[in-house]
Amino acid sequence: MEPTEAQYLILNALETLGLLEGMFYDDERGFYYITTPSTVLPTALLVQNGEIAPISWASEL
Repeated sequence: MEPTEAQYLILNALETLGLLEGMFYDDERGFYYITTPSTVLPTALLVQNGEIAPISWASEL
């Protein structure tokens, strides 16, 4: 799967705000795994529609 425009927009916004520490794209599932400086959501999924979800939700998607 290719990344979506919504994912690119979110990544650009996070990077512009200095909130993106790292990312990895899973091309089989179409998710970005991202890391942020947030204490509430330090690692998360960026799904194809642009929503950010906790990693624990990956098994439900």
